[in-house]
Amino acid sequence: MLNWLNFCALALAVVVATYKLLRGRGARQAAGTRYLSGFFLCIGLGLAVMAPPVLIAVSHVEPVPNLGRLLGNSLEMISAYLLGALGQSIARPAGIRRWLRRYGLLLAAAVTLMGTLLVVADTTFTLNFVNTYSHEPLVVGYLVTFFCYIAVCLVAFIASVGGYLRHVQAGLFRVGLCFVVAGAGLGIIWAAWSGVRPVLVLVTGRSLATPLPVGATLGSICMLLWLVGATLTGWNDRLTAPLRWLPAWWRLRRIDPLWQAVRAALPQIALHTSGGWPLADAEFALYRRVIEIRDAQLTLRPYAHPDVPRWVGPGADPATLEAALIAAALVGHAHGRHYRAEHPFQDVAASVASESAWLARVARQFARADAVQRARWQATLAATADPDPHATGTVGPGRGGT
Repeated sequence: MLNWLNFCALALAVVVATYKLLRGRGARQAAGTRYLSGFFLCIGLGLAVMAPPVLIAVSHVEPVPNLGRLLGNSLEMISAYLLGALGQSIARPAGIRRWLRRYGLLLAAAVTLMGTLLVVADTTFTLNFVNTYSHEPLVVGYLVTFFCYIAVCLVAFIASVGGYLRHVQAGLFRVGLCFVVAGAGLGIIWAAWSGVRPVLVLVTGRSLATPLPVGATLGSICMLLWLVGATLTGWNDRLTAPLRWLPAWWRLRRIDPLWQAVRAALPQIALHTSGGWPLADAEFALYRRVIEIRDAQLTLRPYAHPDVPRWVGPGADPATLEAALIAAALVGHAHGRHYRAEHPFQDVAASVASESAWLARVARQFARADAVQRARWQATLAATADPDPHATGTVGPGRGGT
């Protein structure tokens, strides 16, 4: 089972690394993208090398026993180094060269020390390396060096990105960074558990066998958090798209009666003449319809009778008043009555969601409200009673007044 997990992790890591590199193709790639891609590639290769079938295959040709394990551990250390570099490039890019030199020298020293300890320890190949040699001080030194370097790089990453996160606006990028930071935090716990365990065995002489593979479980969760955090901006939009399409489609349906009415009066406002919109295009269709209705309102506004607010009544709901103005303007436009009146739009936040929600309210009142029907009737009386196309809008007895 763990073999498959290792190889699946390699496949996912290669896919993510390739995706990140290709996504920035054609432009100068940011250093952070290269570090992130290198991190996934190295950790995937490291996990694959540490898979038992690969270790067994390498053991037949390795000049020093367990050299394949050293190779896998070195790849994992390089991945931690690249993750730390990613955090530095995000939070403090000005000091990235100094950081790379410092931690690169520390990496080279750690790998050299681990290789020396492994050769001097004179081990024989075994898959159960940690449990078999936890009583050997040189091997414990090898393991402690390995886990300490990884923990140091993860701590450096969290220290860099943790402070930077406070200044990042809410959004997918921030959520993705939080996932990666959470994976790094769990990685520190994994490194601490895996590094302290052989030390305790060496000191106490007792095996710390556990019913569950704690280290492998923690490592798998870390990998999952890193993969989710790094790819969140890529797949989240696709997964959540239906959650945006359905509300857009529903609002499109709700404003349709209003749009049909103004489009019948002003066919030129239509930006699209096809019969229907597929669900995936609902957001774009809603955006177009909002623009068309607003354009129609600009054209129709002077045709609304000045007395519409009085016909609707004081203290009327703003959506009802706007629906009544549109209804009266349609009547005035149909009869060629230009009243030269200015009726301001309701102040709505400038976004498709807020505009469409507002127009859905207006459309509901446009189709159902008694006050709108009354304004439509009064506008019809005024338009038919006054032959002057430039009526002032003063409606007296016998001229549409109440």
